[in-house]
Amino acid sequence: MFDTNYKPEIYSHWRSLHSKAASSIGNARERAYLIIRDKIIYMELKPGEPLSDKVLAKQLQMSRTPVREALILLSAYNMVVLKPQIGTFVAPIDTEWVAMEQFSRLAMEKEIIRQACSRRDDKLVQRYEENVSRFALYENSDSPDRIHLMHELDNEFHGLAFKATGRVNSYYHMLSYMQHIERLRALTLMMGVQKDINQDHREIAQAVAAGDEALALSRLEQHLSIYQDSMRTAQEQYPEYFAIG
Repeated sequence: MFDTNYKPEIYSHWRSLHSKAASSIGNARERAYLIIRDKIIYMELKPGEPLSDKVLAKQLQMSRTPVREALILLSAYNMVVLKPQIGTFVAPIDTEWVAMEQFSRLAMEKEIIRQACSRRDDKLVQRYEENVSRFALYENSDSPDRIHLMHELDNEFHGLAFKATGRVNSYYHMLSYMQHIERLRALTLMMGVQKDINQDHREIAQAVAAGDEALALSRLEQHLSIYQDSMRTAQEQYPEYFAIG
């Protein structure tokens, strides 16, 4: 019933762009970056956990050089902490970075939603409907990839308006800088504390389809603000995962 090989188009294309590089070392570095990033986002590597480039290189079946480079890149996004003479560790989820990333995301998405509401785009409406339907399937499934696919479909939903308005590269750029909010969203999906994601998506999609800019923006703001309650709940259950910015 559930296609675990399914990958949302926009999200998958963003990942494919990240995996392209001019040299073989660059390819290995990008691949290591994406794999380690996913492990951090989906809590396979937990905040505070030590990271060994030797162990990671063996797991990823590559040399230590691209793994080290990937860790340096992750440290630039505060996903990893490099402590000279001590070691490398998974960084805690930084609440200040979460707020900063979500503020930037809301500002960009509001403008895109305004543009989407100003045009009649039947294809966008159809893509919204397909996304919402597929999310509902995985929301109620026991698929081993359930959390990953719900997370990717959530990202896919928000990317559809960017694609419809010819701004998909802006979406890729935005997504590449969303690190701590992605970790929080994945964690709260695992905890099951975000119950209304798909209902919010339906309401946003319906408002865009109707060309109701005011309602679409209101629903979007409401939807993107739920991270605050989710973060409080996650902090209560896993205080050791967070750093107060």
